[in-house]
This record gives sequence, structure tokens and C-alpha cells, in this order.
Amino acid sequence: MAAYITRQTSEMAPYLVGNKVYGGGRSFPTMGPVDKLGYMERDAKAKARRNAMLRRMKAVNKGNYANPEAWRKV
Repeated sequence: MAAYITRQTSEMAPYLVGNKVYGGGRSFPTMGPVDKLGYMERDAKAKARRNAMLRRMKAVNKGNYANPEAWRKV
């Protein structure tokens, strides 16, 4: 088991110090191949959120508060 944090400084809280555990007692974040579809899904959600925010900002900046885009939740 590799230790990611090798020393404790006085600024760190005691409960923050120690090996990271990622489930099942593993001390490493990934095991096996990485699924590229997860990255694509994350990027698609981020792009949709960004576009929605830009549409909302555009409607509000024009002062067009009656536009449904100005009231849409992001």
C-alpha cells in the first residue's frame, strides 16, 4: 500500500492525514482500463450546462426578462 501523504504538518487537521482509500481497501484511484464513455457523458453535460447559461445570460443582458430563457433554471 503506497502512502500518498508522507508527513504531517501542523496546519493539517488530524482527520485529513493518511492514505486515501477509494473503496474495497484500494489505495489507488483507478483499476483496469478507463471507460471513455464516462468522459464523453461528463463533457456533454458540461457543454449543455454552459450553453444553457450562455442563453440565459444573453436574454438577461438584453433586458428581455419576458424571454423564457431568462427564467430557465440552469
